[in-house]
Amino acid sequence: MIAWAAGESAAVTLRFLVYLDLLLLAGLSLCAGRTMPGEAPVYPIAWLAIAGAVLTLVQWLATALAMVGGNMALLDAEMLGFLAFETPMGISGVARLSLLAVLAMAVLGVRRARWLHGLLAVGAIATLAWSGHAGASEGVVGAIHRASDIVHLIAASAWLGMLALLLGAIFQRTSTPVLIAALRRFAGPGTLIVAALLVSGLINLWAIVGIGALPQLIASDYGRVLGLKLVLFTVMLGFAALNRWHLTPRLQGPSGAPARRLQNSVSLETGLAVGVILAVAALGTMSPTGTE
Repeated sequence: MIAWAAGESAAVTLRFLVYLDLLLLAGLSLCAGRTMPGEAPVYPIAWLAIAGAVLTLVQWLATALAMVGGNMALLDAEMLGFLAFETPMGISGVARLSLLAVLAMAVLGVRRARWLHGLLAVGAIATLAWSGHAGASEGVVGAIHRASDIVHLIAASAWLGMLALLLGAIFQRTSTPVLIAALRRFAGPGTLIVAALLVSGLINLWAIVGIGALPQLIASDYGRVLGLKLVLFTVMLGFAALNRWHLTPRLQGPSGAPARRLQNSVSLETGLAVGVILAVAALGTMSPTGTE
């Protein structure tokens, strides 16, 4: 178990779970009642915040274990204190734990303060910019990289939150006029989300590998996984366009077929989003140059 926790598979698995949890948490907090009808679901939000805190702690311990080569004897109080309070990974983890704890209490205690819930959730997901490649960047490039990464994370969370709320509304058989209105409200923000993802993604790529290293990137494992992520993202865009321009207008017809097609399309789009997050989790543990 210790050997697995200190290995790469554990790092990818935990990164995936943390990203999925925090993206969904921020997305639900930002989108409910705005792009989709209804308030943010109270107990799912609280449980996502608690799960995010637990996963953050487990990920931090696994990372610390990997840094000492799996030797538990080296993880004494002094070493743990140094990793927690004197490294970007540790400081961002402590900040995330604090924000998630406050969010869980706020959701259960001040249920109607949606602006506060959204602010805390965005703060929690922003701490991820100090992990992976963005956290390792230094100077002006590092500041630009982290700012761009935060924009990327917020935009991705809004897209995932919308998909989750839309799926919930479809499965709960929300009335067609309400569903159509919600889909149309998301049309404008959806365009901004895609634009933010594209621009911030290009900035992140520049900050990680630079322009001159792109030919070498294509032949590396990092480049292949990045290529897979881009393919999944492109197919997601295709489903989003299908939903917006073809299926949503047809919802006003008398047949129930468009609703079923929309459900299938959104389900597939959501599955692709999970695949993108898995690719992101793997990329964060890989060297862009193909070297250790």
